[in-house]
Amino acid sequence: AEVGAQVHWGICLPASCTVKDVEGFLATAVGHRVQVEEKFCHSEQPLEFTNSEVFFLCILTMFTLIVIVSTGHSIYHYCHNDINKPRLPTLLNAILKSFSITENLVKLVKKGSDDLGLGCVNGIKTLAMVFIISGHAMAFIAGGPVQNPDFYAKQSQYVQNAFLLNSPLLVDTFLLLSGFLFARLLLVELEKRKGKVNFGFLYIFRYIRLTPAYMAVLFLYMVLLEKLGSGPLWDARIGLEQERCTSSWWINLLYLNNYLGTEKLCMFQSWYLAADTQLFILAPLLLYPLWRWRKIGVYLFAASATISVLIPFVVTYVNNLDPTFLAFADEISDLSENFYFINFYIKTHMRATAYIFGLLTGFLVHYMQEKKWHYACWITSVIAGAASMFSIVIFYNPDYESSRIENALYAGLHRMGWSFFTSWIVFVCVTGRAKPLHRFLASRVMAPFSRLTYCAYLTNGLVELYLASTIRTPKYLTVLNLVSAM
Repeated sequence: AEVGAQVHWGICLPASCTVKDVEGFLATAVGHRVQVEEKFCHSEQPLEFTNSEVFFLCILTMFTLIVIVSTGHSIYHYCHNDINKPRLPTLLNAILKSFSITENLVKLVKKGSDDLGLGCVNGIKTLAMVFIISGHAMAFIAGGPVQNPDFYAKQSQYVQNAFLLNSPLLVDTFLLLSGFLFARLLLVELEKRKGKVNFGFLYIFRYIRLTPAYMAVLFLYMVLLEKLGSGPLWDARIGLEQERCTSSWWINLLYLNNYLGTEKLCMFQSWYLAADTQLFILAPLLLYPLWRWRKIGVYLFAASATISVLIPFVVTYVNNLDPTFLAFADEISDLSENFYFINFYIKTHMRATAYIFGLLTGFLVHYMQEKKWHYACWITSVIAGAASMFSIVIFYNPDYESSRIENALYAGLHRMGWSFFTSWIVFVCVTGRAKPLHRFLASRVMAPFSRLTYCAYLTNGLVELYLASTIRTPKYLTVLNLVSAM
């Protein structure tokens, strides 16, 4: 039986040509029948805007004007600081400050406070986000048109590249930090208020804090994304992404898009916010009993941690899955259509281990500061972290066929090992047991980048998608140009 090969071949033709014309031209050129899908034909059209696009542009223009006025007000205030002039109302002054470029730049570069020893979190967040973005860039490059696809397959087998192939563990770092910070701050509030904390207010505050920027990026995907560029793959990738977002944006704003509407997943990275929000809602069910009834809370924590490890093990074994998300080039051209990514990778019940370890770390920092087993924990955590991160290359070796039980064990244990390593790093930094490391992670240069991680999270997918959709010639992969592209 003959096996058909899919070839992406970009050619320029007059806009009046139809898909049939393209098929006829290519069939004549290659000497075989060629099938061309409509979505792979992109034609340059005059720039026209629909009513919804005009409305969105008006909103953007309004915010731009507010930013300009606010910035001008701040600059004028600094240049003409006359106390005899009447001041603006407090609320209006606060609004103008919040939109001012100069005010926000000052806040951005300001050295962060190290209250409760949390300054080291800035460095961990910054480093994790850098490697996550690098992993995303690698996935888009390797999953796009390349001249030497065998290069990526060979590089995937080298242990030094494991941190890019296993970038999902770095995403777990953010889940762990989220759980740690929530536990650290909530336990302080429970002590201060004697257990009288309004959890409903915490949920509402989180939604209000995260959603406006998230919504703005979603609407950009829905409304203006298609107008931002062009290329042979533009309609096939950007048009599809816009269609997905138009269908499922409201699920994203409910933070349920990792379970509902996954066949139309908008923004491949948006699953993280949904999983983190769901775990945030459930976290008080573990933290409050731990604070109120210590013994019951410890048992509850132990049970939850055990279940969070068993679920990936059982799911992987029963469904005979890969041990984790394996970024093979032919499977990552569109992450939102990857079977493992959609059905298992993005599910909260598959990613809860890191968050639970984060909650536990917050509890230990709050109540237990003894130095017992200090060196033993260093050695154990480093070994566990290195094994979890770098052992991934085994599964990229074409000569190695892992068994069902090996895949299940890796799925259940590698997140636990990495979470233990990251938890220990956080613990020793916050409690002052690793002062050189703490000084590096809490350094002033880390603070601005740490404050920008949410913006980087929201926009890095758009940047990578844009670059992948506008590409007009295949890349020739080498270590140098792959590193420079990332």
